[in-house]
Amino acid sequence: MRILLALSVSVLALVPAGAQKKNPGAGSQPKLAVSIVVDQMRADYLTRFAPLYTGGFKRLVTEGQVFRNAHYTHTPTYTGPGHAVVYTGTDPSNHGIIANDWYDPALGREVYCVEDLEVQPVGSTRDADRRSPKNILSTTWTDELEWASVGAAKVFGFSLKDRGAITAAGHYGDAAFWMDDQQGFVTSSHYASELPQWIRAFNAQHAPASYLKGTWDRLLEPSVYAAFTGPDERPFEGKLRGSAAGSFPYDLATLGAGNPGLIRYTPHGNQILIDVALAAVDAENLGRGTHTDVLALSFSTPDHLGHLMGPRAQELMDVYLRLDRQLGQLFDALDARLGRGAYYVSLTADHGSCDNSNQAALDGFAVQNWSGKDLDAQFGALISGLDLNVPGILHVGNDQIHLKSTDDDDWERVRDALMKHPAVRMAWTADEIRNGCDPKAEMRRNAFDARSGQVFYELASGHMDYGTDGCTHGSGHAYDTHVPVVFMGPGIPANSQRWERVHPRDIAPTWSMLLGIALPSSATGDPLPLK
Repeated sequence: MRILLALSVSVLALVPAGAQKKNPGAGSQPKLAVSIVVDQMRADYLTRFAPLYTGGFKRLVTEGQVFRNAHYTHTPTYTGPGHAVVYTGTDPSNHGIIANDWYDPALGREVYCVEDLEVQPVGSTRDADRRSPKNILSTTWTDELEWASVGAAKVFGFSLKDRGAITAAGHYGDAAFWMDDQQGFVTSSHYASELPQWIRAFNAQHAPASYLKGTWDRLLEPSVYAAFTGPDERPFEGKLRGSAAGSFPYDLATLGAGNPGLIRYTPHGNQILIDVALAAVDAENLGRGTHTDVLALSFSTPDHLGHLMGPRAQELMDVYLRLDRQLGQLFDALDARLGRGAYYVSLTADHGSCDNSNQAALDGFAVQNWSGKDLDAQFGALISGLDLNVPGILHVGNDQIHLKSTDDDDWERVRDALMKHPAVRMAWTADEIRNGCDPKAEMRRNAFDARSGQVFYELASGHMDYGTDGCTHGSGHAYDTHVPVVFMGPGIPANSQRWERVHPRDIAPTWSMLLGIALPSSATGDPLPLK
């Protein structure tokens, strides 16, 4: 919580005015930093639909600098680790968020990345909202901004997902707000003892259910979508809950009756985030103080819908076309409130996504979809046939296996057994992860610590451990690691593209340099060359 920062502000107030100094360069800095993460946005979404963009995505490309070849350097590539990389500037082995959920051998159970049983939900009564950043083992660039401004900077993180908001707000942010499908935006006692009045008013007027009205149809003519994606209803695309067909149009009023969580799968999931962000700008006077404030947004709808329908669905294309316009709405509103050129923006994603393996196989690609339960059972059968000194599996997850054995000979036997599975491209022991030179082993080392397993594996490219429909992510293959990185703002080259390989962990050091603040405590990334 922010008690120490409040005390620091009180002490600073006792210092003569002439002795108080601003941050280096603070007088010329824009007053708002807008940090945007689009959950599951593949890098090619920025170019694939580019001819149709007219709003925020077009403005970012034409007025900002785009890094076309940005890749994550860790595995697994999930939401929690990716967001934490963006804000800490380092890999999961350093920031501690090694997955969305992980098995903790010391506790003998799975741990959720932002769970905190010592805090209470605020704005809801759900145990699922007992959340905080306590598992993040590094400061974030937003934390460093709070320290540099002695608590004067305002930092707000918003997302439909708790982990998307909390990793952004960090340990010392003013608040992280995430969405309860029934109540609206909530937080935890780590950040506040009660919801601010403006959030309560927003929730009363903008309940998630209130957005589920009318019909969701394509923004443009059907022929435009067919040219980019093919048919509307394709094999292996999931369907919205309650819908008999996976094709436009959708009667949201009918489908959303008693199911406010449907908003997460529609363009309205992005719109409610835009709406609450602008409410925060007005209620908290963001960008109008003496220090740079932060508005951090994580758009979860592309991930929810992407998992359900996959990257070739017309519905996903429509969500991106509408998100382009919604970001344009955000930028236009900030222009009107603060002035054009009075704020910086960064945009990236927490991971990409694969194509559906079943669909790819129909198109002639030699890949296969594997049911998670079946894969676990097949691995178990391979391992059970081994003569191990200490037999037994504690846990399988995140492409790694926790064994009961501490014998490295047993680990090697299990590794070799997994290599016999037709889906497995490569497997490693924990010792090989620690010491190996294989680039894919290094990616796992970047998310390795004492909580990790003893044997790791990677499915071959294009193979998917998931349900029949939709898509997933988590691998170290390019379709999961390759994401957009864009910076826009005063002094940043407009309409500029760079193709050298960079990394999302470079985003936090770039913000630190732009704002003249310290690097996050565990940062290993390098500032991006904004020139």
